[in-house]
Amino acid sequence: MQNVRKRTTLRQRTHKPYRMAEDVSAECLFERLRAFQLRAPDATEAARSITARINSRLTSHDKHVRQTTLDKLWNKQSCSIQTLISILENTRDTATSTYITSILRETLCLKQGKGKKNAVAIEIQGLKKQEIKKNGKENKSPIVKRVNNTARQQCSQNFIAINGTQVMLRTLVTTHAKRDSNVGTELMLQDLVWIIAALAPKDPKFAIKVKMVGCVRTMHLIFKGHYTDSKLIFPLLVILKQLAKNVVTTSILIRDGITATYERVLVSLGYIPTARLRLCLDAIDYFSKNKVCCMHIVKTGLCAVLLRVFDRWDRYEGRMRLKICAHILQTLQHLCNIRTGRRALCTKKHVQILHRFCSQCPDEAEFDGLLARVCSVITLCLKRQALPVPASSPATFNLNPIIKGTNTSWPCHEDEEDAANSDAKTINSDFDDDQTNSDIDGMDDFPDIDVDEKEKNNETEKRHIKSGESIQNALWINPNERDIEDLKRYAIYFKEFGSYNKQMKLVKSRSSSKGFILEDYLNQSSNSKNIPTSLSNSLCALLTNTEYELISESTYATSVFHSCNRIYESASITSCSYLKIHKDIPKYSSFQSVYCTIASKVRSVIPFVKVAYPDLMGGKSVNHPEPLNKMERTACRSKLLSCVDKAINPEAYLNEVVYDLDQLCNSMASDNSSQKSTDNLLLTNTDEQDISKINTFPSRLNFESRFESGNLRKAIQVGPREYELILMPDVNSSKRHQWFYFEVRDMQQGRPYVFNIVNCEKSDSQFNFGMKPVLYSVKEAILGKPGWVRAGTEICYYRNSYHYANQKNHNKCYLTVTFNIEFPHANDVCYVAYHYPFTYSMLMTRVFQLSSHLPPGTYLRAENLCYSLNNNEVPLLTITAEDNPSNPIVDRDTIFLTARVHPGESNASWVMDGTLGCLLNDSDSAAALRAKYVFKIVPMLNVEGVINGW
Repeated sequence: MQNVRKRTTLRQRTHKPYRMAEDVSAECLFERLRAFQLRAPDATEAARSITARINSRLTSHDKHVRQTTLDKLWNKQSCSIQTLISILENTRDTATSTYITSILRETLCLKQGKGKKNAVAIEIQGLKKQEIKKNGKENKSPIVKRVNNTARQQCSQNFIAINGTQVMLRTLVTTHAKRDSNVGTELMLQDLVWIIAALAPKDPKFAIKVKMVGCVRTMHLIFKGHYTDSKLIFPLLVILKQLAKNVVTTSILIRDGITATYERVLVSLGYIPTARLRLCLDAIDYFSKNKVCCMHIVKTGLCAVLLRVFDRWDRYEGRMRLKICAHILQTLQHLCNIRTGRRALCTKKHVQILHRFCSQCPDEAEFDGLLARVCSVITLCLKRQALPVPASSPATFNLNPIIKGTNTSWPCHEDEEDAANSDAKTINSDFDDDQTNSDIDGMDDFPDIDVDEKEKNNETEKRHIKSGESIQNALWINPNERDIEDLKRYAIYFKEFGSYNKQMKLVKSRSSSKGFILEDYLNQSSNSKNIPTSLSNSLCALLTNTEYELISESTYATSVFHSCNRIYESASITSCSYLKIHKDIPKYSSFQSVYCTIASKVRSVIPFVKVAYPDLMGGKSVNHPEPLNKMERTACRSKLLSCVDKAINPEAYLNEVVYDLDQLCNSMASDNSSQKSTDNLLLTNTDEQDISKINTFPSRLNFESRFESGNLRKAIQVGPREYELILMPDVNSSKRHQWFYFEVRDMQQGRPYVFNIVNCEKSDSQFNFGMKPVLYSVKEAILGKPGWVRAGTEICYYRNSYHYANQKNHNKCYLTVTFNIEFPHANDVCYVAYHYPFTYSMLMTRVFQLSSHLPPGTYLRAENLCYSLNNNEVPLLTITAEDNPSNPIVDRDTIFLTARVHPGESNASWVMDGTLGCLLNDSDSAAALRAKYVFKIVPMLNVEGVINGW
């Protein structure tokens, strides 16, 4: 051992002077190169000699010589790369250019290995080896490779920064123009292609630079002429892939016939799963995003070649198989964007190839993505299948624009007594319609004035209309230009602060102490003489008809303010509900009786026939967290394959309609007498009586959704215990399907029923991340068990074969959420919902109960903020402590809370219900909050969406 160590030490001492000499030699060589750059450019022999020596050092068998030379080239401070680029641009000597390109290739690209791997392939894959230990010592070879790779990456970035990419591209154009049999030119062309291939993935502006240099068609010509050259095909595929990522270069290449070239390349590559085949398919995938390219793919027969390659998927192995199949399937999905592509794929042979993959696909998680793509391609290329329901919704509103100056008085009040009551008067009605994208304020405040008469009296609006602006836009009130009188009408919602004059004094005092948003408004309000005529439109709702008729134009403003003060000062500030829906309800009634009374007064678009049992019982559920759903791959795979099989063979499945809301609505609309009789009908629930009756267990389930917040439009039985369910969209729309809530009865115990909701629209869903639907069993509730529980197994969310109706984008399909439910009892009545429902009637019943049982010293006022489209009240709640000298209400800050702007998010109402219960209980913390703040709460903004189940 001692002798070995001595020999090793002696060898190191011997090599040390040699290495120092080599370092000095390399430094002198690069000094000569920099000196040559400063001399005359016609010193051809010197440039050729220096570059030849540098190239020989880089190709030397001595590792130290190669490493020393590379370190000098990689060193940014030496400016060696910049010098070589400058010489390459200025020299006219082919040999010098060849040496320089060879040097740059060795500097920027990993050395091409023996056998199958090449430099770019190694560089793209990266260094996968880790530091390993052998015989107790670390193997330093991977570490050295990692350091060299980092230095090479930095050198490439510096090369790009000094415009090296443009120089290489210009040199490539010049070299390709000298097409002859010169061996040096061919070698130089190979080196340039490899250099550009190494720079292309790292240069974010590579495609733009190629376009500016005018090298796009040159690249295609080189690719067309060398696609059988094993030395150049790989770097050319890398370059073309980067060009395919840019829209402009893609268009140029498509016009130049790149699709036909790729068809020949695929045929020459064969079906061997190599990196070349993967790169070729990856580039075709990028090109196919262009619809013109999709046309060429179909015409050139490339589509058939892709399917033949895909049909041999079982012969590939490892991750290469997954990547090759993924690129082909993405290209096929792009082909489905055009009609010609769908027709080309919709042949029996091609569908069989895709369906064969579905049946033979391994039951492994890594193949799930491929299986989903194959099913998507099948459903897209098959004959377009629309939902078996009309395009328009059965729920409609008359949404004609209601603008200032028209004769519209909608929504109207049923009686003058309610209209004259300031506590229940609708001040403004705001709604938002997705179809018109318009906001209309103050519907009830517009007088009955004809549009033509208004044009005669208002010259300003005449000018707007004459200038080409529509009457509707000219007469709308801009919410960003609220005048003084428009703001004054909101004072009635703050009665706890006193009369209108007291509120204005309070605002002035607060705005002087801390900056206030209405400061400009207060400054303008001091000049009360210049009151515009629109004041009559803003405050006429605060006055009775008699007061309005006695007011003359000269004394109008003074009379209005006196009338407002009389209303405010006469109103007693006490806890009370001024909601019309609470009228004539006994104070100490049970929840069920109050709920039925309120639910019968609610106006719905589709008439209700019953009250849902869960809502009648308060919507109780378990009070502990429930486990998330664990997605079962096998179940999702089988359901996805079943969906594809149904699309291919629809005649093999049942299609029996068991519930049709459109038909029920039409029959009810045709019977006017029954419609009138149901207006004053008291809605009830008879589920407890129904489950006690003897049932013969029919062969199908019975559905119902005509209750508050219910949503089920159609149910189709497709199997013995499988049903396709279609949801009702938003009002006056064919879109927005998410919320479902329906009743099921006549089930059998212990048998799983499959429910497929087939018109979902969102690309992803919480059902993919553990969410379950909720189930309510009437029998379970009678037995004293919690009502709503999370239920469902084999929950999946996937794209189906139903296409959107009346859509320009024909390849857009609906999605399905499917789940299995095993009902706990036979002859039961169960309810299934997206989430725990919270209806409008539940809110109103809750507000009625809270106002009837208030803690001492609590102030609660429930009033109507506005009316909805169907004349339902939108409640506004005011919660605080009673006024007292030591803590006056005027000194308290105001907190504004809202909820349920999206009707399908019922969890917001449950949070708001808990908030109301917390603020109105008799705890010390709630009393402290009420004593410090005035809470203004709108617990349900979108009442129409909640009522009608949107």
